[in-house]
Amino acid sequence: MAAPKTPSKSIWNIELGGVSRGDILFLTRHLSIALKSGLTLVEALDMLRDEAESQVMQRLLSDMAETVQSGKPLNEALARYPKYFSPIYVNLVKTGELSGTLAENLQHLADELRKSEELRQKVKSAMMYPMLIFIAVLGLGFSVAWFILPKILPLFKSLNVELPITTRALIWMADLLDVHGTAILLSFAGGVVFFIWLLRRNFVKPITHRFVLRFPVISGIIKNIQLERFMRILSTLLKSGITLDKSLRIVADASTNLMYQNAILSFIAEVEKGHSLGEAMRYFPRLFPGITTRMISMGERTGSLEQTLAFLSETVQEDIENTMKNLSTILEPLLLIIIGVVVGGVAISILGPIYKITGSIQQ
Repeated sequence: MAAPKTPSKSIWNIELGGVSRGDILFLTRHLSIALKSGLTLVEALDMLRDEAESQVMQRLLSDMAETVQSGKPLNEALARYPKYFSPIYVNLVKTGELSGTLAENLQHLADELRKSEELRQKVKSAMMYPMLIFIAVLGLGFSVAWFILPKILPLFKSLNVELPITTRALIWMADLLDVHGTAILLSFAGGVVFFIWLLRRNFVKPITHRFVLRFPVISGIIKNIQLERFMRILSTLLKSGITLDKSLRIVADASTNLMYQNAILSFIAEVEKGHSLGEAMRYFPRLFPGITTRMISMGERTGSLEQTLAFLSETVQEDIENTMKNLSTILEPLLLIIIGVVVGGVAISILGPIYKITGSIQQ
């Protein structure tokens, strides 16, 4: 039997960039089906390797099959690639292997991955049009300032007429771009890159994560996304046989907002003391709405917590979809107005002096 490769020397550290979310979903769903049909784990991995179109995915499956064939469990093979198999994924597989329900847990994982990807795509699609309009506005502004104004405005400078304030502002902008245009463009691009880099630093996240939860409009969307993720993942983990305290720890690690992460971590201490999840959630009314807390408490009392969480997750997901549709509808005319103001302002600034000159000639 081939010995498992050392992760630090594995070719995957270089080539795993070719593994997409679709590849992971394909692996999860079809591995579940193969195991339910009676194939062994190694046979299932070998079969999926032959079916995979990507060479990177083929090598990944070969590596996993070698690890399993050497006597190690599948969860250890997955844990070697944390960039593509999250702690949720690894723990669900580990629980399935220990309890003999690996095929069922993989099916739960496939459902979780599918729902997560569907929500991500819907949010992305809803924001695509506003982002395109925003980019168009920036492109229009830079194009006019860079190519058109430097050719037209020198004519106005040579005329002995009093120019409108908007025209004088355009002349000032054209002069600024003419002298420092390259530096301004590079500074703008560098500022965007630096801003994105800064947002990813751990020391900034407590500030930015708290800010987005209080910013109008955006806060509601962020809270719903965090709530939906919390309830969907927790439902999947509980359904797969993982205890509540361990499930909460995994969900906390998967949370993308530090405020929610800290709140979920505090739930663990309360649950370990014997308190219910609903009682622990009442300490964070700004993060977890009262109706959500009450329904989760009811689910705990009736022994249907997993089903309650799944139902709430679907409800919140519908709210997110409706909010994103409405947001796109609201932003569309607003962005069109901004474009109209920009184009109209430039047109007035250029045509105003022309009409003034024409009038003086006629007199």
